[in-house]
Amino acid sequence: MKNSTRREVKEVIMNFAQKRRKVPYTIEELKRAFPFHTIFFPDEALISFKQQRGLVTSMGMTLYPKVATIIAKDRYDRVHRDHEIIRELDVAKVSVIDKIVNDLREGRRRPDFDREMQEILTTRNRGKTQTVRVIADLFVGDFKPGPLFLEIKSPRPNLDVCAESKKKMLFFRALLADKNPEAFFAFPYNPFIYREEYRHNFTKQIMDMDKEVLIGEEMWNKLGGKDTYGELLSIIEEVRRGLKHP
Repeated sequence: MKNSTRREVKEVIMNFAQKRRKVPYTIEELKRAFPFHTIFFPDEALISFKQQRGLVTSMGMTLYPKVATIIAKDRYDRVHRDHEIIRELDVAKVSVIDKIVNDLREGRRRPDFDREMQEILTTRNRGKTQTVRVIADLFVGDFKPGPLFLEIKSPRPNLDVCAESKKKMLFFRALLADKNPEAFFAFPYNPFIYREEYRHNFTKQIMDMDKEVLIGEEMWNKLGGKDTYGELLSIIEEVRRGLKHP
């Protein structure tokens, strides 16, 4: 990671943290609001508990995509957030993708990336096309060996999010089939600690875990190269120390 990139990442994380550190409630107010939680959490932990839900949403919507964009730009030029791809796709392929996603959602098939792509790409065209529009949370147009599409989500997505993301990823691969594209469901962190312990059923029902999902450090290293996650942890530790000891 370049020094300039490291500084930019640190500044973004620091600014985000400073704006969200304060809770507009006293300890006594929190104890009255969450009396049973006081059995398990000390006073400072009650503050963290109150902050947690809002922080998760804010980090998912702003912090993770922003940091991911900065890290990707360290190595690539064509990096875009909320990037729109609009192209024509034969209606036969649109139909196959819809069926694959619906069958996964209803439990009529299990995710199998290779089989799914073979079905899509070998489907005979009908000669009639449909306009397909997908938006990438993060798009890297000059990624090697081909364009990269990331759906950056929380690691416990609901079924609707999984199915919609799967459809977008399959459409992206079909629309750019001649460019060796890659598309992933990407989680910025792993609450299950280890990949092999990831147990969220909706993700496993819809996604091929080995070929369509990046978990925690895999996402960051995919964008920034080997050891990017280690550098990111170091930056976060610097921010944490800076906040604790102004």
